[in-house]
Amino acid sequence: KVFHRSPACWGGRSLRWMNLFGKRKPSSSAPSGGGGASTKDAIARLREAEEQLTKREEHLMRKADHELAEAKKFAADKNKRSALTALKRKKLYEAQLEKVSASKMTLDMQRMALEQINISKVTFDAIDVGKRELERLNKEMGVERVEETMDDLQEQIELTNETADALARPLGGMGIGEDEDELQRELEELEQATLDEHVLKIDATAAQPSAISAPSAPTTAADRPLPAMPSAPTTKVQETDEERELRELEESMAM
Repeated sequence: KVFHRSPACWGGRSLRWMNLFGKRKPSSSAPSGGGGASTKDAIARLREAEEQLTKREEHLMRKADHELAEAKKFAADKNKRSALTALKRKKLYEAQLEKVSASKMTLDMQRMALEQINISKVTFDAIDVGKRELERLNKEMGVERVEETMDDLQEQIELTNETADALARPLGGMGIGEDEDELQRELEELEQATLDEHVLKIDATAAQPSAISAPSAPTTAADRPLPAMPSAPTTKVQETDEERELRELEESMAM
């Protein structure tokens, strides 16, 4: 008699096998829908892997040294078989050590490459931001706008200089004529009036009588000289205050 197993029975056996060996878990290293780990996370994971390999390397080195010590001990006891077995285990540890060192070197190179590309990415982002800012500023200003602004500035500077020159220009005589001949004639009259006034002062000073020295007393009456007859006064009559003020007024009007 042939028994046919139902699909449900096969499914139950498959389920038991899966529970026995464990269900396969999704790989954590596979990139997620968000684009995978960032560069910093990748560098951190590489560092962690390097640390684990370093610990494994140290463990294998201790194992190899231990097997070498055991081989020396067995060789000293003339136990060649055990010594050869210890040397074989030492070789196995050394072979694993070489693989671990090579893997560690690969991780180290990859980490350094990621660090370099990360620095390059930061530099590129900064350069890109600066470029876009320059584009925005150049677009905002524009060559034509800059040239127009510079032309306006030059025009304003010229107007400012013209205004300063106009303010520094001397005024036109405040309503008085600027005839050079008339001004020269007035200057000559002023000099002549000053000279006349100076001459008058000199004449007035020269006309004053000088002091007369007293005669010596005669010794006899016969020797006493006769009194001299008074002569007519020769001094100029001094002008009064009213006459002097009138003369000064006439002189000022002549100027």
